[in-house]
Amino acid sequence: MMRRRLRLRALHSFLMVVGTYLGICSFAPVAEASVLGRRGIEIEGPQDRRGFYIGPGIGFGATYFDSPLFARTFNEATAFIPGGRIELALGGGVGKRLTLGANLYLGTYMSSRFGPKVFFGGDVEANIFIVRGFFIRTGLGIAGVPQGDGRRVRMGAGGVAGLGYEFWLNASAALGVALLYDIRAVPGDGLRHTPYVGLRFAWY
Repeated sequence: MMRRRLRLRALHSFLMVVGTYLGICSFAPVAEASVLGRRGIEIEGPQDRRGFYIGPGIGFGATYFDSPLFARTFNEATAFIPGGRIELALGGGVGKRLTLGANLYLGTYMSSRFGPKVFFGGDVEANIFIVRGFFIRTGLGIAGVPQGDGRRVRMGAGGVAGLGYEFWLNASAALGVALLYDIRAVPGDGLRHTPYVGLRFAWY
């Protein structure tokens, strides 16, 4: 009799645990699948990039000179000048895996030869998300680059392209890490090539 009661209690406890577990599992997808949007629109939480986004970021790299003026001034064919910048990206998600917007930035070149130079620029930008957070980034615009003789900053036209990955921190915030290649053409002064690493937070 005692053994029968113990077996019934054990079975009852087991069924309660199983029922609680199934209840949690059935509720979790619902909790994760919908998040109230800023304008009352239901979005699907992580991986849903529809709607307005804002993304501050930073970038570090080095500019490679392909400039006739530089070669004439310094009697050198090439040079690398380290630089960094801060960014602010604004735009909207066309879909879960495509965002379009503008990336504005302010930065400086750090060269003992040229001295510190401050520059600014902006690109019209697209981010295409392929698988999960893996994305391709492209942009077209204008940006400040050092003149070949280092006396001032010139505006160069061109763009940027690269690959990266975006990690979701919660239902609406993400951190993107990207390897990018920036190229700008300066009229009469050649090209500026700038490979750099970019970090960007984004709120959707």
